[in-house]
Amino acid sequence: MHIARLTIVGFRGVRSADIALGRHVVLVGPNNSGKTTIIEALSLLFGRDRLVRRLTEHDFHGSAPDAAARITIVATVTGFPHNDPQHNAAWFGLERGVEKWIDPNVKTLSAAPDAQHTELAVQIGFAARFDIDELEAETVRFFVDDEGTLGDPFAENAHLRTVHTKTLQELGFFLVPASRTWDRWISFSSELFRRVVATRGGMPAQAVRAERDRLWNPPEAERIENQPGLTDIVNSANEELRQLLPTAPQLKLRLTRTDSDSVLETVISHFTQGTGPTLPATRQGTGLVSLQSLLLLLQFGKARAETGKSFVLAVEEPELHIQPSQQKRLVNRLNALCDQTIVTTHSPIVAAMFPAPDTLFIDTSSGTLTAKPLMDTVPAAPTNHQQHLLYAWRQKLVASLMQECVLIPEGVSDVAWLEALQTALELQQGWEDTQGNRSRFSTFVGIVPTIDAKVTDTFSIINKVHSRPCILLDGDADGCAYFEAVRVSAPPPKCVVFWPQDWVMEDVVTWIARADEANARASLATALSGNFPTTDELTAFLLTHKSYAPTHESTAVTLMGNPACRVRIGELLGALCDILRDPANANPRLFARVPADSTATMQVFRFVP
Repeated sequence: MHIARLTIVGFRGVRSADIALGRHVVLVGPNNSGKTTIIEALSLLFGRDRLVRRLTEHDFHGSAPDAAARITIVATVTGFPHNDPQHNAAWFGLERGVEKWIDPNVKTLSAAPDAQHTELAVQIGFAARFDIDELEAETVRFFVDDEGTLGDPFAENAHLRTVHTKTLQELGFFLVPASRTWDRWISFSSELFRRVVATRGGMPAQAVRAERDRLWNPPEAERIENQPGLTDIVNSANEELRQLLPTAPQLKLRLTRTDSDSVLETVISHFTQGTGPTLPATRQGTGLVSLQSLLLLLQFGKARAETGKSFVLAVEEPELHIQPSQQKRLVNRLNALCDQTIVTTHSPIVAAMFPAPDTLFIDTSSGTLTAKPLMDTVPAAPTNHQQHLLYAWRQKLVASLMQECVLIPEGVSDVAWLEALQTALELQQGWEDTQGNRSRFSTFVGIVPTIDAKVTDTFSIINKVHSRPCILLDGDADGCAYFEAVRVSAPPPKCVVFWPQDWVMEDVVTWIARADEANARASLATALSGNFPTTDELTAFLLTHKSYAPTHESTAVTLMGNPACRVRIGELLGALCDILRDPANANPRLFARVPADSTATMQVFRFVP
């Protein structure tokens, strides 16, 4: 079983959302884009009551709910055994869900099966309202007949069919939150651990009783109250008790309260390496502590799979405290064991492990959350450009799309130059650097690698996913041709930036060197093992080495070592960042708006050195 679709209304920063979910999906996007909201919405719907936190005013959209404010979450569940309501009595029937049929490709619903709607489905709803007199939220989970005519679940005439906890347990939804520093996951203090133990064969009652009895009545020589230093204290206390109380109770010292629960609560996980001592989890590194929850869930998932039960796992940031090679193995292991995995991540490595159709980019604008796949369907025979972008460079692509703005330059060397200059600038920052705020380019702008000047093709892919794609073009005829091709897109780029007439990126690097021309040329000649009597010869050298990464890095580091060049590149990247982030209102130095080409939805700028 798995969740095929999720709609959210009025929850936290999301006024509305409609999200189609595959069997194994990864949610990526900038901070505060809504990824955690999706995970928490799933927890409200399917999580066990004791693990779902109480809702407050801030969980309602706008944070100031009135009597009419509602949170409404509806999920479509499918993948039922035998694809037959008769075999799933906990979900379908009197006072239960209404059978529906879903198209597995486009996730639409039908009241009866047909050629497209082939999989049995049911809809589960969650609703909340805030009692402004009692200052607490009231919640309800129920089967949904018709999402389109849901109405108010709290209305007096509303007839709700409550979803029982045992029914939800059949889905087997579990959440691994981002906060995984608790060291007692693998212990009897953890409800999940107890459930795993029960699933794998039950409580080790005989061993617990034996340990309880041993702790209750240890051998005389091992009793703590009989040890030197304690004997006099205990004997004195007992003598006082004998004088004060007719029953003359005897003080004893024990390691636990000696009931079964106390014994179980005392058991915690230890780890050992080789012949060394066992150390408790609290003394281990954060990576091992973080892994405990996932290791435990793997065992639970394995047990459910062996008995044919469903297992749906939502994991926030599986990369936490784990090295890259382990991230890959862990995510693959989770995907293999679970009927469905829903992962949020900030790691391009983790995101790149999921196919393009299952990589969902989350964005929330004016309260509307969207979840767009990197590509709806990967072509059976992708072009060379698509292969590079979606496979060889998927990590770079995903990393760039996590930024507020996405910049598409003409070629790979442009990306290399911008990244090298920005990195070198950041490495030169100091606490007293007044130009430090100009190194914010990489904080807000992601750069997409583009091969063979496939600007138009790259833009068509990015434009379907990201809300703020921008383009950087050379100042030649080819650049103008690319501009004419993308300006008719619907929608067009948010911002288009041109270098000056006949300039390319290497001309811009030379312009940076001209901030202190003589010293910069001399330093670059040493760093690049060249001879540059003029800046034109420097430009020619850079053009012949435009695909050579050491040239980019050495040039950038050398320029950053020159104070005048460092200021110039800070101004360039800072101004470029400003116009990409807010093209309609930007009025920066170094760039001039081109009114003749700018429109309400697209602003065009040209670099003016």
